[in-house]
Amino acid sequence: MAVAPTPSAGSEMVETTVEETKAEGRKGFRHTDAVSLLRHLIEIGELAPGERLREIAISQRLGMSRTPVREAFRTLAAEGLVDLLPNRSVVVSEIDRSEIANVFGVLGVLEGLAAVQACERMSDAEIVLLGTLQETLERYYGAFDRENYVNTNRRIHEVIVEASHNSALIAAWRTILPRADRARNANNINRNRWTEAVYEHRMIYTAIAQRDGARMADLMNEHFRNGLANAEATSAAEAASSIKP
Repeated sequence: MAVAPTPSAGSEMVETTVEETKAEGRKGFRHTDAVSLLRHLIEIGELAPGERLREIAISQRLGMSRTPVREAFRTLAAEGLVDLLPNRSVVVSEIDRSEIANVFGVLGVLEGLAAVQACERMSDAEIVLLGTLQETLERYYGAFDRENYVNTNRRIHEVIVEASHNSALIAAWRTILPRADRARNANNINRNRWTEAVYEHRMIYTAIAQRDGARMADLMNEHFRNGLANAEATSAAEAASSIKP
């Protein structure tokens, strides 16, 4: 009669370790999902500045347990998107318009360096991808589709930064990006500035396709200066309109 093999103590230990590893992996995915979903809701304004985030309500809304939500709050606090108050409550942080210049200034330096390095390091396939995204960007501009334009614009900047193949730079860029994206979404862009931005992106693509690092640096600096000027003008207009006669 055949006897089923009895697992040894060692094999049981291995099996348990594998299950624990899988559980840790699932936990990590839930945390990442919670961060991504909450970050998006804050960036588009669905979770408004000053709004209190209740752990139970958020976990039910996202369809996950409270633990990854609690951990996501800590990550978002490090990104400056939420405030952890002394009474253990969590609120969406207010947009500090006085900090917009600082945020865009740092982002501009990081992306300017990334663009120069990308000219030297990016593959031909990455240049082709950038060209395809540029065509998509111009198509959304022509259709006055701002939502898809903004998403494509963000992807273009991401491709350029990643094409630097500089892990330290990419990590620094990803840390400050959520605050920059939120500032962008909080500001309306007029049609003239939109037209200028599309033209600037076309020039940026041409420079990077020609691997012209010096030209690329100048174009990126101009692009961020103009974007910051638009953000500051919008903030000033909103402040003026909020003053009661």
